[in-house]
Amino acid sequence: DRIGWIRPQAHVGLDRFTVRNLELVTPVNEGARTLQSAVDRCVTPMGSRLLKRWMLFPLLDIEGITARYDRVDMVIEDPALGEALGEELRRIGDLERLAGKAAAGRINPRELLQVQAALEAAERVNMALEANRVPAIALPKGLAGRIAATIELEPPVNPAKGGVIRTGVNASLDDLRHVSGHAKDLLLEAQRRESERTGIPSLKVGFNNVFGYYLEVRNTHKDKVPPDWVRKQTLVGAERYITDELKALEERILGAEEGILSLEQELFRGVVEEVVAQVGLIRDAAMALAKWDVLRGFAEVATTWNYSRPVIDEGYVLDLRDARHPVIEQQLPPGVPYVANDVLLDPGTRQLLMITGPNMSGKSALLRQTALIVLLAQIGCYVPASAATIGLVDRIFTRVGASDNLSTGESTFMVEMNETASILNNLSDRSLVLLDEIGRGTSTYDGISIAWAIAEFLHTHHGRPKTLFATHYHELNEMSATFPRIHNANVAVREVDGKVLFLRKLVPGGSDRSFGIHVAQMAGMPGAVVQRAIKVLAHLEASHAGDLGAPPDVDGPRRMAKGNTSGLAQDLQLSIFQLDDPALERIRQEILDLDIDTLTPVEALFKLNEIRRLVAPRKAELRKA
Repeated sequence: DRIGWIRPQAHVGLDRFTVRNLELVTPVNEGARTLQSAVDRCVTPMGSRLLKRWMLFPLLDIEGITARYDRVDMVIEDPALGEALGEELRRIGDLERLAGKAAAGRINPRELLQVQAALEAAERVNMALEANRVPAIALPKGLAGRIAATIELEPPVNPAKGGVIRTGVNASLDDLRHVSGHAKDLLLEAQRRESERTGIPSLKVGFNNVFGYYLEVRNTHKDKVPPDWVRKQTLVGAERYITDELKALEERILGAEEGILSLEQELFRGVVEEVVAQVGLIRDAAMALAKWDVLRGFAEVATTWNYSRPVIDEGYVLDLRDARHPVIEQQLPPGVPYVANDVLLDPGTRQLLMITGPNMSGKSALLRQTALIVLLAQIGCYVPASAATIGLVDRIFTRVGASDNLSTGESTFMVEMNETASILNNLSDRSLVLLDEIGRGTSTYDGISIAWAIAEFLHTHHGRPKTLFATHYHELNEMSATFPRIHNANVAVREVDGKVLFLRKLVPGGSDRSFGIHVAQMAGMPGAVVQRAIKVLAHLEASHAGDLGAPPDVDGPRRMAKGNTSGLAQDLQLSIFQLDDPALERIRQEILDLDIDTLTPVEALFKLNEIRRLVAPRKAELRKA
């Protein structure tokens, strides 16, 4: 309900791609869980909204982060405090929204009672905090009592319907209610008095729309009518009269209902104005209470899932021990443990971790969990790891997943390149970069070239951004021999009786197999397709080693097109950097000699044209093969 400044320099930079890819607050796929859903234990709507804001704007202030850790610590160490806070915060509800409605003049009587209940519960929260030597939250003095003394316990939603203000609040209102509620008794009392005064036993009070209330006298008693009565109507056997007293009573009765509604609304507006006068203080209190709601929730998650307090410092090292994915861990079947992994990134010695491994092995989960742990740490939450030392991160960049953007005519590969370009153009020395399968949306050679160039760019960048680079291009493992801060790792698997067992464990060294055919088999691919793929793969691997020939045939009709097999075999999964091909070696040298930091777009186009001329003869040879 309030507009305020957001200082970019005070928060971790998260671009829209990262917010989407990490599924912080919105799932990519319907029904999937988000990070917010995994750690949101708030009992108030305003707490959940604040948690969302914290996730989108993590802190860069170590002092502020540490202060949140200390509050979480306090709740963990004193379970009774956590229970008391949870119980009272549930009663508080959405005080922030109620304050906004009051300020806009749209609050109704029942919502006023909610404000009263919230302020009373906030007083009890203060008692719990003061018992732990925590400064109390500033609250409006006497406002809850004023509301309680003025508003009925069960008022209507619409104040125009009446029944909002308590009896005893206003003497005029009480009198009007007495008149309205006892009109019949008042009329009978007036009839009794006049009957006794005149001696007319059959005197009756009636009403019509012409002249209102009247006294009716039968003709047998006409002679007893006093001179101060005014005759208004003559009937066959009776006459009708009015008196000053009866007219005054009529005005009181008929005006009472209207007066009640008018006076009640006036009194109700008075209470609302008192709330509005204190709305700034109420909003500040609501924000403080929402913070306690979030931090109490952090303590609950940390206790339930065995999270630990991270160490945030001004260094640049990211060291996670036994790290787990905060969302996936909560979705595992009971009794199935999450396989934890260590992650160490150090811009000085271990800046970029090149991660290979088969499909379904958990590479993407490892990348995401690293980013999520850093983000959780910098919003003040404990993290799913046995220990974590995190040098302050000022930007988190991710390029994971595959999607196109049909509305703007962008292919999957174009989307991938756009996101990657955004990352490379905005790096800092405290950036954390997560790249997953860069280059997979285009041909093998193009993909390897782009992935290699990007990894090299990151390694040589003056900021040395910490990077996790997951890939199926095993050729990229060769980079560790040339670039000292690039290290190889792979997600381990075990092959048993022709079947793949995913161990989910990150181990040193590169992997030379992707096990794609095994994954296809697990997905239910027809057996004939799987068997054919195995034979074609064997042929391609043999051709890569120099034993070129046609792939083994399976039932004559499936023979591959004559004359094309050799070219196909050489075209697939060949390293662009193999040294037995002079043309490819020259291309390699051309790429390595490029100074990307000083290269202009025009020079880049000329250089690309030179490389294309080098490739053209090689392409012609492959076509003849």
